[in-house]
Amino acid sequence: MSSACADSTTSVSVRGYNHMNRLSIHTFDVNGTAGPNVTPESGGGESCCIAMPERWRPGLKVRVAWEYDQDEGWTQPLPKNQVAEVEIPKYRQLGAVHVHFYEGHRIKVIVSPCSPEHPFYPMNSTDLAPWKPSGSKENMQEAAKRGGGTINC
Repeated sequence: MSSACADSTTSVSVRGYNHMNRLSIHTFDVNGTAGPNVTPESGGGESCCIAMPERWRPGLKVRVAWEYDQDEGWTQPLPKNQVAEVEIPKYRQLGAVHVHFYEGHRIKVIVSPCSPEHPFYPMNSTDLAPWKPSGSKENMQEAAKRGGGTINC
């Protein structure tokens, strides 16, 4: 991650989400910070810690490296280890670094204090599958007004 000396950083956890139905993520890291292994269509485990800027800035990127593992019954050769530099979409509030793994060596990285089940998690429903929001945005907005939730995901 490139960062200016003046950036204030905070240590946050790294979480992994595997959207594939047959391949596992044996191991991965974000800027050298190891994340948890992630079986097919699972996720949410976390490891500690990576320093992230408290405020998002244009051009903010992380380097993600990962290795695949096979699910039971997988008969094809495993894909090669992968490395990608990924731009971080704008975040409203600093939170965990969520790494989403998809078929075709595609990944997305989201920084958010919310989980993928939160109705305001910053990802569209297609990219979020198989996870679905729990509750509605309207209910969460009402809860936030009463001090019982957040919409700053």
